[in-house]
Amino acid sequence: MKRNFNHELADTTGACLSVACAIHCLAMPLLVAVLPLIGLGFLATERAELVFISGAIALAIGSLAWGIRHHRRWRALLILIVALAFIATARTVVEGSFEVVFYSIGAILLASAHLVNRYLCKTCPACKPEDV
Repeated sequence: MKRNFNHELADTTGACLSVACAIHCLAMPLLVAVLPLIGLGFLATERAELVFISGAIALAIGSLAWGIRHHRRWRALLILIVALAFIATARTVVEGSFEVVFYSIGAILLASAHLVNRYLCKTCPACKPEDV
């Protein structure tokens, strides 16, 4: 029995979540004073950051693992590894404004990995539905 996993939806959702993470990282220094005034102070917390990061990474790993299993191309995984290196560096090594730069680059690379995986699946004969 074949499972009905919508890899295109997972890649699209993961790319959107990664872009949202990048926007969150870039906008937070500007919005940190305004968000509590409009009732969205929870977006400026460490917990919101962890939710964005962990959600984007989980979707990326799941979607790319499924894609690689089918199209057998590792390009997207290499981009994911570089993205994770940037995110891990931002989380553990750098501080201040460089942290935002590293997070943003990591999030953009994470979105790029999803888009590359989506392209590879669309151009792969094994990923296309069979004509019956």
